[in-house]
Parts: sequence; structure tokens; C-alpha cells
Amino acid sequence: MGKTAAVNENGMADTRPARRKNMASNKEVLGHALGGVGQNTVYALWSGFITAFYTDVFGMNPAIMAGIFLFARIWDGINDPMMGIIADRSKSRFGRYRCWLLRMPPVVAACLVLNFTVPNFGPTGNIIYAAITYIIMGMAFTSVDIPYWSLPAAMTSDPEERTKIFTTATLGTNLANTVGNMLIPILLVAFGGTGSAHAYFMTALIFAVVGCVLYLTCFGMVREHVEAPTEKFSFALAFKSLFTNKPLFCIMITNLVINLAFIMKMTLNYYYTTYTLGDVKLMSLMSLITLPSILLGTVAAPFLTKALGKKKTLLGLMIANLAVSAVFYLVGYHNITLVLVMGALQILFVGAAFVVISSMTADTIEYGEWKTGQRNEGVITSTRTLITKIASALVGVAVAVVLSMTGYVPNVEQTEHTMNAFHFVVSFLPGIVMMIGAIPMFFYTLTEERHAKIVAELKERRAEKENGTNN
Repeated sequence: MGKTAAVNENGMADTRPARRKNMASNKEVLGHALGGVGQNTVYALWSGFITAFYTDVFGMNPAIMAGIFLFARIWDGINDPMMGIIADRSKSRFGRYRCWLLRMPPVVAACLVLNFTVPNFGPTGNIIYAAITYIIMGMAFTSVDIPYWSLPAAMTSDPEERTKIFTTATLGTNLANTVGNMLIPILLVAFGGTGSAHAYFMTALIFAVVGCVLYLTCFGMVREHVEAPTEKFSFALAFKSLFTNKPLFCIMITNLVINLAFIMKMTLNYYYTTYTLGDVKLMSLMSLITLPSILLGTVAAPFLTKALGKKKTLLGLMIANLAVSAVFYLVGYHNITLVLVMGALQILFVGAAFVVISSMTADTIEYGEWKTGQRNEGVITSTRTLITKIASALVGVAVAVVLSMTGYVPNVEQTEHTMNAFHFVVSFLPGIVMMIGAIPMFFYTLTEERHAKIVAELKERRAEKENGTNN
């Protein structure tokens, strides 16, 4: 009897050329990257401009804003791991993680628009509205972000192929951030200016639609090839996989610190270009100049990791970023050309670092399975989302402190003291903060060789289990 034709998810015979088991096609790699573009189209506006919107349009006190951010992140500490567990336990004809890219994008889009809407509920009512919509937006974003970054482990079982997916996805997310930060100031000015509620609403509406369409495109192009575990899911083992995974803990701390450096810089870029450099449209030019840096850093990262190893590559990128940040600070902010060049070099090293971190985080999935016997892609991936949000909250608090200590007053010319403070935070501080993230790497022991041995041992365990079941 001949082989039965493969059947796709629609119940039709699948006539596509066969590929290696548990491997993703180039089309799927591209589709996953497009999802990252959609995701960071949304995130570029929400994370990068919500602070400016709250202070300059909403008229919110920086201390109240910081309180909202802090409370939201405390809630995320509960919500994000739970979403990881929910994603790992999800069952649908589309897979465990892919189904969320169909369910939640419209919700994320609606929440983004609501976040950049100014109601007429009075001073107290508006603050309550801002807090509720911000927290709900965080939950909605998590419901897509965790499944999205869990997908590579479900798309392929091959570590090199997985790195390829992460590299392409990181390139997409970095491009989205860059293009987003380039277009947002232009759109704000076109719709009425950076102090206009209407301008933010229209910009949010455009970004919400684009993000939603790209999310759904990712859903349509991507497939899950790695079979979900058949064993009964254990909550205890899921949490154990977090607390007994030393390499993951090291990566989490490093990722937190690098995110602090990066988000701090991106958040202050609005204030830096508007007040220190004197023209918010320079933010668009700054993003355009950094585009080649992002491409170079993202593309170079896999080659560097292959030659030097992931750990050494990450440490080298941190040192290089510190050196550039020091030079950036010393040259000052009066020469716009040098400001643009130095900023582009910073982004080059940070962008490459995020590629390496994503790949190292994925490696800890096998380590966690090796330690506990249960595979928890979603739970481990949830830490990535949680770290980003914690960093955003801490930056929100830090920005509030900077604005208060420097005597910042919205929509007026700032003092030289304030402008110098903005320059320090954008130039030198990211390099200093990022370097602190090097400390956990001295305790990171999951080398490429050790990871390969763990993967081989896991294959042997599965083979023994299958043989035992068949016998």
C-alpha cells in the first residue's frame, strides 16, 4: 500500500514539497518576522511615546504617571507567567501559540487607540481612565507577545534554524522600531503637533491598523512543526522551570539591564530632540540614520556568535557600546552630525545584543526541560515579556525623577541644566547601565557545547520513552 498524502489543517491533501521533519520553511521564517514588525509597530508608539503623551497632552503629574507604571508592572509579575502557562496549555487546530495571533491582535489594536485617547471625565476620572487602559493594554500585548516569541521553539527543533528565526524576527522588530520612531514625529506634526490630543489619536489609529494586519499575516504564514508534549501539564514543574533554571536567571538580569539602557534612551529621545536639539523632527532623522546600524548589527550577530560564542559576543558588544557612549557624551550635543553618528553606533551594538539574548533565552528552554522533565516554552518566554515591561516601568520612574530634578516644564524652552541632563541620559548613561548587565554573564554556564549535550540527552530520553511505550 502506498503512502497516504499529507493532510493540511483545512482537511485538504497537502501537495507542497516535503521538508525535513520539525523544520520551518523560508516562507514561515519571513511570516514570523512580519509578526515582529507588527508587534513593534504597536510597541514603538506605546512604549516610546506614552510618557510624552501623559506629560505633555494628558497633563499628568510625573509622580502619578510613575505610580501607574509601577502598579502595572507589579500586576505583570503575576499576569505574564500565567499567560505563559496558558499558552503552553493551549490546544487548537492551529497549535499552542499560533492561535493567539488570530485571537488577540484586534484587542491589542483597540487598546492602543484607547491609550492615546483623552476623555472628558475630569482630572481624577482621566487619571483612572489612563491607569485602567494602560494596564489592560499591557495584558493584551502580553497575550500576543508571549505566544509570538514562543513560536520559534514550536516551529523547529533545530538550534541553528531557531537562531535564524530569532535573527530574522529581531531584524523585523528593530526595523519596526526604527521606522516607527521615524514616522511618529512626522505624523504627530502632520495631524496637529506634539501637544495635540487629535494628533496622537490619529497616529495611534494608523499604527493599530498596520500592527493588526501584520499580526494576522504572521498567523497565516507560520506553522508549528514541533509536536506538543503529550504528558499531563504540571503547574509545579512550570514554576520549578523558572526557579531552578540558573542560565535563564542570568539572562533575565542581563536582559533587564540592557532593556533599561535601551528604553531609557528611546524614551528620552523625544525630550532630547524637542528641547536639547531644538527640533522634534530630528527624531525622525535620527531613526533614519540608525537604520543601517540595525541592519548591520542584526545580520552580524549570528556570524559573531558562531565565531566567538554567544557569551563572548554579548560581552564584547557591551564593552563596545560603553566606549561609544563615552565618546558621545564628550562630543556634546551642538554638532548634530556627531550626535546622529554616535547614536547610530549605540543602536548597532544594542540591536546585535538583543539578537544574542533572544537566542540564549531559547537555549534555556532545553535546559529547563532537562532539569524538570517538562518543556515550558511559554513560561520561559513570558520572562522576556515581563523583563521588557519591568524595564519600561523602571524607566518611567527614572524619567519622572529626571524631569522633576531638572526642573522640566512642558512646552516651554528648557534651562541649560535640563538640556545637559537630557544629553547625559541619552549619551553616556545607556553605556554605563548596559555594562552592569555584564556581571551575570560571569555566572552563565550554558555554553554551546553543554547545550548540544543537553539536546542530545533529551533526544535519548524521548527515544527511550517511545520505545517503552511501544513495548
